[in-house]
Amino acid sequence: MSFQVVLREGITGGFAGPTIKQVVDIKGDNSGATIMQATLKPESKSDYHTQSGGVSAEQVNNILELLKQELQNLPTEQPVGSADIYGQDVSLSFFTDDFQWSNGGPEGCSQGESEQQATPEQKEKFKELVDLVKGLGEQYAITVQ
Repeated sequence: MSFQVVLREGITGGFAGPTIKQVVDIKGDNSGATIMQATLKPESKSDYHTQSGGVSAEQVNNILELLKQELQNLPTEQPVGSADIYGQDVSLSFFTDDFQWSNGGPEGCSQGESEQQATPEQKEKFKELVDLVKGLGEQYAITVQ
């Protein structure tokens, strides 16, 4: 099974488009995964401090299963990219051979309205998942690029 998890922080824009502040990108398969974390440098809008690392399949399998179980119960904004329904300024995408989930749209979120809203409980669960993915980036992406 191949998979990819992408977290992007800084997805809400106004008149100007959003400025991505942080990216955690986890890609892998049954043999393991690579984790890349890019953090926007202070005083910059496009220069990132990038680190990467690797993890074994055993280290990420339980986390991937948890993400899949939790995300399939969470709503996404409708239409795509219309609003940040979780209020975290974060997009989380999860792709496997048999499951896809993504919020925030590829170009971030506009200041529109979503037909679908998240409950306070769903917002809290989303925040926990965001913290989990950020934690993976901080723990395993340790080699400076």
